[in-house]
Amino acid sequence: MVRRGWRALLDLLYPPQCCTCGAFVGSWWCERCRAQVAWLAPNEVEHVLALPSGAALPIYSAVRYRAPLAEAIHAFKYKATPQLAELFAALMARAWHISHAETLPFVLVPVPLHPRRQRERGYNQSELLAKALSASLGFAVARQALRRTRHTAQQAQLADDAQRQANVQGAFAANPRAVYAKPILLVDDVYTTGATLSACAEALLAAGASQVAALTLARARN
Repeated sequence: MVRRGWRALLDLLYPPQCCTCGAFVGSWWCERCRAQVAWLAPNEVEHVLALPSGAALPIYSAVRYRAPLAEAIHAFKYKATPQLAELFAALMARAWHISHAETLPFVLVPVPLHPRRQRERGYNQSELLAKALSASLGFAVARQALRRTRHTAQQAQLADDAQRQANVQGAFAANPRAVYAKPILLVDDVYTTGATLSACAEALLAAGASQVAALTLARARN
């Protein structure tokens, strides 16, 4: 409540400015920019990724990673605009409902940041998305279900798929008490090569999760 009060006061003193076009419209992401989102068609929402263990990871995404959404995601992650989480989660919930008329009570597990990176950023954007999704989907969030065991380079800074896979291989560990025999829905902002989601899913399955799927805001590849 204190944080919300401070944000309301700051919004009053410094009116929100659209993070992509700069318009002062009282919103961190204006209606004009939202209207330019490139939605994935219903038959494109799901993409199945083969894991190194031989298991399959269904990954559901809402939109394509294109401008101006790409700029909004960059602002969300690196320019201290956590207020975008609820707007983004609404897009993700829409994609989930398109793919699932009825569904198991999944447990939402955000892709974790290393503590050092989370201190630098001030928050974990995937955790904010998971919290917002919990309210709309009715799924519980397990913040401590997965942790990053070592500090890694940012995936976006690596040149190719092999480097991305090596960067996160063995970088995650799951808590069996939080995931054993439970269906898990990983939450992240962008699906690019799938290296991070794959490493997370393998750790969750090794800890006894009954099944693992993933839900992301955007997909960077066809």
